[in-house]
Amino acid sequence: MQRKNKEIKQIFFDLDGTLLDTAPQFYLALSNVIERKLQEQVSFDEVRDLVSDGVGALVNLAFKISESHENFESLRTELLKEYSRYYLDSSLFDGVNELLVDLRRKKILWGVVTNKPKYLAKEIFKILQWPEYTKILICPEDVSGNRKPDPSSLLKAAAIGGFSPEESIYVGDNWRDSEAANNAKMDFLFANYGYGKESSIKKENLKGVIQKPLEILEFLS
Repeated sequence: MQRKNKEIKQIFFDLDGTLLDTAPQFYLALSNVIERKLQEQVSFDEVRDLVSDGVGALVNLAFKISESHENFESLRTELLKEYSRYYLDSSLFDGVNELLVDLRRKKILWGVVTNKPKYLAKEIFKILQWPEYTKILICPEDVSGNRKPDPSSLLKAAAIGGFSPEESIYVGDNWRDSEAANNAKMDFLFANYGYGKESSIKKENLKGVIQKPLEILEFLS
């Protein structure tokens, strides 16, 4: 594993598949929608592999339609509504709480940059009591609807934190996270315990691959 070679002042995290294990709730929500539509069910592993690609990818998986299909948006809305019944049941990955406590002890600023809709992400923050420790939660709504791999959300987070992208690091589990960090000229840590595949991520700005959240500390010490 690679050690850091410069001082990191702030660290930003993706949410789904990086801090929070949301796959079980997405699977339950999608299964319910599929059942209502009398479609063939999909497996948990299929859903888990696509969670970090967003709700649209799950619609495509279940109904085999693209974003241009006339029913796509209504199905996406229905899935989000169904997911909103369960999303607060998701659990943090093992070690996340300890990691965030240690970041506070080290006085390293942290925040979350996610493609998740703001109304869902804000409630998750509230339940976890994270607003006591960070003011940085950047969603597409905060950057004119731009979604990763667009770098806007990461650049906004860095600016709010008060340090440059070069003094920051982003942790995520998906190719969109990797490309967003690369586009923002920010170093990237790949969360291999999450939902994405290491083979899909960019290597130019990759500082390391972690198998569990607490391994992040090795890059900050």
